[in-house]
Amino acid sequence: MLRWSLLACLLVTVAPAASASSTVVATNALFPTKVTQRLNAELTAIIKRNNLPSVAVGVLVPGKGTYRFAGGLANLRTRLPRTLDQPFRIASVTKPFAATAILVLVDRGLLRKTDTIAKWYPSFPNANRITIDDLLRMRSGIPAPNDDEVLAQVYDAPLAPAPSLHVELASYARLGHRFEPPNTRGVYTDFNYEILAGIAERVTGKGIGQLITETVIVPLRLRSTWYPSGTEIPSPLRGYGWNTATKRFDDKTLFNPPLAGAAGALVSDAADLLAFSRVLCLGGLLEPQTQRERMVGEPLAGTHASYGEGVATGGGVCGHSGTINGFSTDMYYFQKFNASLVISVNRLDRDNEGRTTPILALMTKTIRGELKQN
Repeated sequence: MLRWSLLACLLVTVAPAASASSTVVATNALFPTKVTQRLNAELTAIIKRNNLPSVAVGVLVPGKGTYRFAGGLANLRTRLPRTLDQPFRIASVTKPFAATAILVLVDRGLLRKTDTIAKWYPSFPNANRITIDDLLRMRSGIPAPNDDEVLAQVYDAPLAPAPSLHVELASYARLGHRFEPPNTRGVYTDFNYEILAGIAERVTGKGIGQLITETVIVPLRLRSTWYPSGTEIPSPLRGYGWNTATKRFDDKTLFNPPLAGAAGALVSDAADLLAFSRVLCLGGLLEPQTQRERMVGEPLAGTHASYGEGVATGGGVCGHSGTINGFSTDMYYFQKFNASLVISVNRLDRDNEGRTTPILALMTKTIRGELKQN
């Protein structure tokens, strides 16, 4: 039965989401009524214009109120509406969780950010120069693979077994001639966080999922956040990718978590991410000095953002975005307005182009235009 259900989910195709925009639920205690009406209408239009199965948006300003929007369909086959309490894969928004777990180990004296990876992987290129801090900040100098090619492979084979860290270390080591000196340039690559997860396990004997649970999820009482152990997510929400050949959506929900690991395996929901974004950017789990240091960003190649220790910063905003088979996610905190924003779209295609971009632009403009600075 399990094998049949997996195969059925993999092969199912569903029609375009053109009619999904008719299902909309929104609540508001934050913006003026006219602003809310405009937002609801514009978000609904974005769903239809961009052929998105569904969109969920949450804005939280403690003491002032919230704005919540859910539009479209969580499941295109059953026509189940999207709601805000449906968990989804958060992709690279996992990295702030993983980085926080690593920094908790630093605060406990089990790691030092100046430790080099030579303590655990002495034969790796530049092992005596690459530090924990370099890995956290994407400044290790390890050459980034062609992300589009790698992600396309994962997109096509989401249930394939993940290579071991030992195998990946050997594969990257063969690219030693392409390594850059550590701490000279920020280049985003997931492998930095795979090494961090390996080091954390060597130090504590616990996998990164258990560490995130013990150091972040449980202390913050996040009720809908977890590191999955199976290929399914216990949520009625499905993730989709547009099939250009069939002109229909493929169900892309099933995924083997180790393929993403510390760089992108977590599942969460809007409420938990709204809460976590504030702790990520303001502190609460780390020593004050550790928190201040993590927020110091360095330029990240190919972007307009800076990158700290597992967090993107710039323009008074901090947080992270993520894409993974079937899902696109944004989680940001706006410092001047004490406002947290979470966006979830249950679509990601083979091209790995995030589907939250027009929504993020709209919500950023609204937050900056309608909320008073603290």
